[in-house]
Amino acid sequence: MITKNTKFWQYFSHLFVSIDQLGNVVAGGNSDNTISARVGYYTNHYYPYTESEVPWYWSLLERIINTTFYPVDGPNHCHEAYHNDPGEIFDNRVTNFFVVIIAAGLIMPSCIIIALILYFLSALRIVKKKTINREKNLERRIDSCNLLLRSTKQEIFEHNIDSDLNEAKKKLENLIMQANQIKIMIDNHKV
Repeated sequence: MITKNTKFWQYFSHLFVSIDQLGNVVAGGNSDNTISARVGYYTNHYYPYTESEVPWYWSLLERIINTTFYPVDGPNHCHEAYHNDPGEIFDNRVTNFFVVIIAAGLIMPSCIIIALILYFLSALRIVKKKTINREKNLERRIDSCNLLLRSTKQEIFEHNIDSDLNEAKKKLENLIMQANQIKIMIDNHKV
């Protein structure tokens, strides 16, 4: 069975993610995001009030992509992809209807081919739905934050920064506040 732990799957998943990120760039997106993560952002977090505020084209792309990856990711591929791309900038103000048409032109043919392959492999039981380990995901994100903070600390130590750091101080205070809120949420979920 091909699972996410096999070298075969790891190689091809990295290859497909890089192609996906290239497609996102061609469609006006951030080079660090996949198309799925971008769609998950726009359908679940950019329009935070009601589902009815999400433009129809983002909802359509989400349904197409989620259906394509259902055999391996279940019903929420795009939203999970967004959560797997933490700390990224998703709204780069380049997105407009023309860019969405370009994205759809890339997504539709790709999804047809990918869906045929995934549903066939799923029918043969070569691939299966992955299990999401939320605790491990949170630990990975916190580790990522620690690496970013360590790099920031090293940069401050290694380079003489002559500029006014008031804006950085404000952002750091906001970061500390959010970190404290997350700590409270984790503390409240302890059994």
